[in-house]
Amino acid sequence: MPVGNHHQKVKAAPRLHEDIHALTMLFCPSEPPRRAIRPSKTSEALYMFGDASGAGFGSSLKIRKDIIYHHGQCRQSFAQESSNYRELGNLINAVKDACSKGLLKDTELFVFTDNTSAESAFYKGTSSSKRLFELTLDLQKLQINNGLALHLIHVAEKRMIAQGTDGLSRGSSY
Repeated sequence: MPVGNHHQKVKAAPRLHEDIHALTMLFCPSEPPRRAIRPSKTSEALYMFGDASGAGFGSSLKIRKDIIYHHGQCRQSFAQESSNYRELGNLINAVKDACSKGLLKDTELFVFTDNTSAESAFYKGTSSSKRLFELTLDLQKLQINNGLALHLIHVAEKRMIAQGTDGLSRGSSY
């Protein structure tokens, strides 16, 4: 029975459990993490491209004059995921690897992808796909835990081809 213009009880959304889990993951540290708004290394913008094609993956990260790249074939279980999952998962793996090496601490990183679903999930902070939602949560945790200001930007596939990372995902390493 409504009280004024409000109902006394509401029906929980089907994904309420996942949303509470995500909030628990983001707010689990005993001390609130500092969010990088203006990283100290902003004068040095870092650029990363990532792509997944079929069972292949590739990524490239430009730091000063160096280009760090990865390419190869996905595990069978990863290769069977949707293309949207493989694209975002590949980007996350590349960011995780760079973070574990200390390359992205307190920096601003521009990540380019030709996958609009990955970009949309990142900026909306959610996805109707539970698997993409989990990856989006992983990317948010990477930002928070590494003092990273991350921008995920869609670029045309022709730009990915011209830049070279598209070739990495297809097995070309030159």
